[in-house]
Amino acid sequence: MATMALDTAGCGCKDAESSSNGCGDGLLPATPFTALQYHFGMLLGVDDLETAQAYPRGKIRLHNAWLHGEGVVWGLDVQFNKARELLVTPGLALDAAGHEIHLDAPACLDLGKWFDKHKDDEDFTFDDDGAGGRRFDAHVVARFRACLARPIPAIADPCAGTEIDTAFSRVTETIELLIRPGKAEEKIRPYHRLRILFSLEDDAAEFDEVKTRRGTIQALPVEQQPRAYLTAFREFAALDEIDLTPQLDANEQPSSIFPEDPTEVVLANVTGIDVRPGGPSSTLVDPLPAIDVRVRPSHVATSTIQELLCGPLFSGLAAEPEAAPESQDAGGPRVDPASVKLATARRITLTTTKPVDPPSAQAEQFDVTTYASDDGWSSLDIAKITVDAAGTAITIDLKEAMPSDQIVRLVARGTGPQPILGTDLVPFAGIVGGPPGSMNDGHDFAIILRRS
Repeated sequence: MATMALDTAGCGCKDAESSSNGCGDGLLPATPFTALQYHFGMLLGVDDLETAQAYPRGKIRLHNAWLHGEGVVWGLDVQFNKARELLVTPGLALDAAGHEIHLDAPACLDLGKWFDKHKDDEDFTFDDDGAGGRRFDAHVVARFRACLARPIPAIADPCAGTEIDTAFSRVTETIELLIRPGKAEEKIRPYHRLRILFSLEDDAAEFDEVKTRRGTIQALPVEQQPRAYLTAFREFAALDEIDLTPQLDANEQPSSIFPEDPTEVVLANVTGIDVRPGGPSSTLVDPLPAIDVRVRPSHVATSTIQELLCGPLFSGLAAEPEAAPESQDAGGPRVDPASVKLATARRITLTTTKPVDPPSAQAEQFDVTTYASDDGWSSLDIAKITVDAAGTAITIDLKEAMPSDQIVRLVARGTGPQPILGTDLVPFAGIVGGPPGSMNDGHDFAIILRRS
C-alpha cells in the first residue's frame, strides 16, 4: 500500500508500486566482497565502473545494517498541517538493509485519498460507525528508493535493434513514504541473552543460564560485580552473535547479506482515524487522529552515548560501598503498612512493592507476637508462609488463633543471616519510605496491629 515516492530530483518516480518507471534499489548494486583490480592499459567498460562503485557502497551498507541497525537519525517528524494532511518533515534515517534514507523537503500524505484507494484491499479492515464514517488505525513508514535521472544523448547500439539515442546519466537516492494499515508491529530485537543479562527483556526458559548467571553476579559484593558483568557480557555476546543471520527465504536459506531487504522504517502510529466518504475524496472527521512518533526506532550519536555513560550507574555498581551516598537505595522490596491486614484470626496478609524470592520468605524470616498486660509478650507459631505467583502478595498462616483482646506485632526480616530477598537477590528493605537499604543488608519491617 504505497502512498507516494518523492520526486526531488525530477526522476519521474510517481508510481511507487511500479517497476517500469526506472525506480528501484537494484539500480544501486552493492558488492562488498568484489573490488576492481586496476592495471596499466586496462580497458574499462560499464561493468567495471559499476563494480568500482558497488564495492564501497556495499561496505557502507554492511556497516550500517549490522553495526548500527535501523533507526531515525534526525528529523522525520510526523504531524498534521493546516490542510489536515499528514506532514513529514525533512530528516535522515538508516534502514535494516543499510540504506541512508534522506528527506530534504517536507512531504504530505492525504489520509482520505489513501483510504479511497485502499478501502477494498483484503488486508485492510475498518469499523463502520453506522453514520457513514469509517474508523481505523494506520502507521507511516519510510522506504529507500533509487531513481534514474538526467537523460543525456547516448551512442545507440546498432546491433541491439533500437533507435534510442538517450540514456539516464544519474541515479538519485530518494525516499518513499507509505501508509500501512493498523499499528506498527513491535520488532523482535536481537541479542536476547545480553538483554536478559541486564534485565532489559523478560526471562525466557531457553536462556535460564543467563538468569542464573545474573543472580550469581548480583549476589556478589558490589565492587566485584562490574568485572563479573564484563565476563558474562563477552561470553553471551559471542553466543548471541552466532544466532544472527541475514534475511532468509521461504526455504530458510539466506536471500540477502543484510538483516532485512527490502525493509521499511516506522515513523509513527496514527490512531483513531475517522474519515467520511464523499466529494472528490474522503475527508477527516474531528477530532484529528493521535500521532505517536515514540514507536519509531532511533539512533543516538556515539559522542552523546559517551557522555551518557558518565551518568549514575545502576544500583550503585562499580562504587565502593562506603563511598555510596546515604540516600542511595539498592532497590530491595518494601512493605506499605496500609497493605498489612488481619484477614482472619489465624491469617495475616501483606503486599511488597517488588517481588520477593519465595525460598527466602519462610517462617524463619517472620515473627508474630502478642502482648497481654498480665503475661507480657508471647510468640505465635507460624504454620505456613505463601507467596503468590507474582511474588508480591504474602500470606502468613498461624497454627493458633490470635487473641481478640491483645495487640499483635509482626516483624519481617531484611537483616540477619537469612533475610528476605527480592528476585534480584537484593535484601528486603523494610517499610516504604524508610532508610535506604544496600546490596548487602536491608531493614526489618515491624508493625503493631489491633484486632477489632
